[in-house]
Amino acid sequence: MKYCSLILLIGISILRAEDTGALYTRALELFDARHLDKENAVKAKEIAAQIAEKEPGNVKALILLSRCHLFYGEGLKTEDEKRATYEKGAEFAKKALKLDEKSADAHFYYAAGLGRCAQLKGIFNAIGAAGEIKKEFERALELDPAHPIAKVALANYYYQVPGLFGGSTEKAIELLKESLEIRPNLTMAAVDLARIYKNQGKKKEAIMLLENVLETITPAIAANYYLYDKKEAEELLKDLKR
Repeated sequence: MKYCSLILLIGISILRAEDTGALYTRALELFDARHLDKENAVKAKEIAAQIAEKEPGNVKALILLSRCHLFYGEGLKTEDEKRATYEKGAEFAKKALKLDEKSADAHFYYAAGLGRCAQLKGIFNAIGAAGEIKKEFERALELDPAHPIAKVALANYYYQVPGLFGGSTEKAIELLKESLEIRPNLTMAAVDLARIYKNQGKKKEAIMLLENVLETITPAIAANYYLYDKKEAEELLKDLKR
């Protein structure tokens, strides 16, 4: 009888693990389809929260919660609301880091949350946090050299931080080009590179990149493309062709 009970318990544990895995997959699918319906992000957050409550050590669920908060923060009206949401997102990523220091995504989203908070607090606070943000982006790339979003984020760091504090337009361009070599249809990298070229007066190079973005059929990250990249490319191209 004890033997049968043990088998039954093992079976229940496996089933629950499988259920959690299926739930996470569904949550991720919903979040990746947030451009189709904003409610998808709401549902993804709810599912991820349920998983994290049931399994506090579920790193993937914590990272997804961090991503959801970064997304929600963008749509909030006041700076206080945005800051509180970004801080919460960073906290979820930090919890994931404590559980798995070798998670490239945990490092990336922790840095992303810190970065958003720093931007809201003003230039001096942003510069003060820059060292930690840079370190986290670099650690994400150290763990996953092919993590193209981390390359884009680090490129933006180099481009936005003043040269006196380690900024470098040349390094930013190099990282964006590397991102596009890894994933040619990573439209966020193309738009950012085009923006730098535009500011440098390299009109022809910028236009070519932006036209390629608008002709993209299968963007690497569909949600980003339809929510941000396509619109930004259209606006930049319009300015360049005036």
